[in-house]
Amino acid sequence: MINKLAIALIFFTLTVANFAQNPVRPKNIIIMIGDGMGVNYVSTEVLRNPNSPFKDFSYSGFSITCSADKLITDSAAGATALLAGYRTNNGHVGTDSTGVPLKSILEYSKEKNYATGIVVTSGLTNATPAALYANVKSRKEEFDIADQLIKSDVEVFIGGGQKFFLPIEINGIREDSINLIKKLDKFGYTYYDNYQSLQNAETKSKIAAVLEIDAIPNASKRNYSLGDLTKIALKNLKQYENGFILLVEGSQIDWAGHENNAEYAISEMNDFATSIRACLDFAKEDKNTLVLVTADHETGGMSIKKGSLDGNFELGWTHKSHTAEMVPVFSEGPSAELFTGINDNYEIGRRLIRLVNPDIQFK
Repeated sequence: MINKLAIALIFFTLTVANFAQNPVRPKNIIIMIGDGMGVNYVSTEVLRNPNSPFKDFSYSGFSITCSADKLITDSAAGATALLAGYRTNNGHVGTDSTGVPLKSILEYSKEKNYATGIVVTSGLTNATPAALYANVKSRKEEFDIADQLIKSDVEVFIGGGQKFFLPIEINGIREDSINLIKKLDKFGYTYYDNYQSLQNAETKSKIAAVLEIDAIPNASKRNYSLGDLTKIALKNLKQYENGFILLVEGSQIDWAGHENNAEYAISEMNDFATSIRACLDFAKEDKNTLVLVTADHETGGMSIKKGSLDGNFELGWTHKSHTAEMVPVFSEGPSAELFTGINDNYEIGRRLIRLVNPDIQFK
C-alpha cells in the first residue's frame, strides 16, 4: 500500500514537471542588468543598506557568464546571451559567432503584441541596450545601432548618447550629416533631451529620451536617480493592455569597476537599487510582473577587504578588467522559480523568451 508520503512525493514530482513544461507566463517582464555587478558588489550594497531591495527577492541563483569564444565575456556577448538566448563571440551584438542576426526577446515580444522599453545610464547605443534591438558584428558600429534603435518600435527608450544620433554640425559625431533626432517624429515618438522636460512626458505618446550628448552623468552628479527614470518608463508602459518587456541597466557599475573606484561603485550600486525598488513596488501592486536582476559579467574582481558594521568599507580589486566570476541572479514574481540554481547566461535568456512564447525552439 502506497503511504501518504509517497503519494505526496509523486504529486510534487508531477507538479514540478508540469510547471517546467507549462510555466506561469507573467503579463510583464522587467529585466534588470547591473553591468559588471558581481556578488561582492551586491554584498556591499546589502551590508550598507538595511532596507536593500535585494533582500526582498524570493529566489536567487547564479549565472555563468562565458562568451562563445572567451572564458571572460564582454558586455556585447553577455547581453546577447541574456536577451537572445545564444552565446556569441565577444564584440558581437545580437548576432551569432558568424555574424548571422539573432532574434532577441524584443522581437519575440513584438510578435505577441507586447510593448517594450529601455532605461539605461549609458548611451543608448552601448553594447548592453543594443543587444535588445540591434544586429551588428561589432559593438563599435554605433551609428548603425542608433539607426536600428529609432526603427525598432521600442515604445520607450531613455538614456544618453545624443552624439550618435546627430551630425557634427550640431554637436554630434556623425559624418554623414544625418540627423536621426529629426526622424523620431516620423516613427511616432515625442522627443525629450533633458530630465526636466521628461518629467512631464505625455503618457499616451511613445517616448524617445536621449538626455545627454554622451552618457548620463554618474549618480553622484545628478539630481535624479535611475529609479526616477524607471518610474517614468513604467508609467508609460503600464497603459499597454497586452503587457510589456522592460530592460533596465545600471550601466556605470561596470565603469566604476574598470576604474577600481570604490566610491563610484557604491554610488552606482545605490542608484541601481533605487530602480530595483521602483520595479519591485510596481510588481507588488501589479501582481503579474516578473522582475529579474542579474549582470552580464563581473568587473574588477572587487572584494570587501575590511570595514565596520556601520557600512564603512575598504574595497579591494584584483585588476581593471572583466573577470569570469559567476554573477548573481535574483527573481520575483510569476515563474521566478525558473531562475534559481546555477545556469549558463544563455539559459536565462531562453527561459525569459519562452515566457513570452513557450513554443520557441532553440538549436
